Amino acid sequence: MTSPSRAGLASRTRDLLFLLREGAWSLASWAVLVAGIALLPFVALGVGLYAVPGLLTAVNLLAVRAQHRSAGFAHAVMPFDRRRLAGRQSFSELAALVTAPDTKRDLSWLLFHCAVGLLAGALALALPAGAVLYLLLAPWWQLFPADAPLEMTVTVTSWPDAFLAMLLGVLYAVLAWLLLPWMARRLSEGTLGILSPRRYAELSRRIQELSSARASALAAHSAELRRIERELHDGAQNRLVGVVMMLGLAQRAAETDPAAAVPFLGRAQDAASEALAGLRAAVHDIYPPVLDELGLGGAASALTSRSPIPCTLDTAGLERAPAAVESAAYFVLAEALTNAAKHSQAARIDVALRTESGGREETLVIEVDDDGRGGARVPDPADGDGAGGGSGTGLAGIARRAAAFGGRLRLTSPAGGPTRLRVELPCAF
Repeated sequence: MTSPSRAGLASRTRDLLFLLREGAWSLASWAVLVAGIALLPFVALGVGLYAVPGLLTAVNLLAVRAQHRSAGFAHAVMPFDRRRLAGRQSFSELAALVTAPDTKRDLSWLLFHCAVGLLAGALALALPAGAVLYLLLAPWWQLFPADAPLEMTVTVTSWPDAFLAMLLGVLYAVLAWLLLPWMARRLSEGTLGILSPRRYAELSRRIQELSSARASALAAHSAELRRIERELHDGAQNRLVGVVMMLGLAQRAAETDPAAAVPFLGRAQDAASEALAGLRAAVHDIYPPVLDELGLGGAASALTSRSPIPCTLDTAGLERAPAAVESAAYFVLAEALTNAAKHSQAARIDVALRTESGGREETLVIEVDDDGRGGARVPDPADGDGAGGGSGTGLAGIARRAAAFGGRLRLTSPAGGPTRLRVELPCAF
């Protein structure tokens, strides 16, 4: 596993290389901009019109490459590819070419890249270089003769001067560490924002949400399979092994004394009953049969009645939802009640289930309020198991289960309480 410090250094290196590359490309943008400005008088006279398509093609070529570089840096999904313009020579197409939306975006980006790209590249070069040079001044200044001291921004003739230079080097390094990642993000976002149609931001956000939901669904499915395997291995399998052993002992005992086999048969029967109960529990955890028998409202009533903390249940406005959504809601409620019983120190829990309609989509809403001590939070997966959630359970498990259906979790839990948990599950997932 990569350490956080190494990951941070790799990320900063990637930011630095991106900014240096964009700074170099900004020189090409400046060349095209200067060529375009120089061409304007000839265009006004009509003799430079033939050069306009070629110039715009060059701008488009730079813009397309910049868009792909920024998308690669930001790990953004490109919903479409902006095709490069071909050089056009006919006057009938020239007006359409100049006024095309892509051309306007390309020209806007060219001005942006000439200013911001060059500045970002210059800072990406100056800050790390300044940090290295100033930090090396302390050992270097002693190599110079006393009558020819080392001079940069500061003249180094003594150790106090060298110490000041080292402080400047540290300042440059801190500025580079903090400023360059921000500049890289702003530059890539600016490029994508200018060169992409307005719907791109919404499409990109939606694609990222769907990718995250898919990843959450796969993680939840994998965790569920591991849980089932663990339950079967530690529960039913061990008991079935016990059944086999008891039957073997009973068989050997029956060969000499049939009466001695009776206790072994009884123990085998008990182990088989326990294994059957374990299998039923595992099947119940995959899809509770009570959902088919009583629906989500009845299943929720059964859950709240078993809670060690007194619960009220409100199912007004609850409608039937797809089986997968109801199953997810059942386990969300079960986990929320278990979490409250373990950590909240509450005297009362209020549960509400309802179906809300918003536009073309219906949403199943689960709300769990308690009057406990509060302070709950949705932990980061890297935190491990802790109060209020762990790897696969608690609030973290609820959040992953909701994300798998494209839903979301809202938690309000100030210190001292009360705590309100709201989970929204789209019915048309």
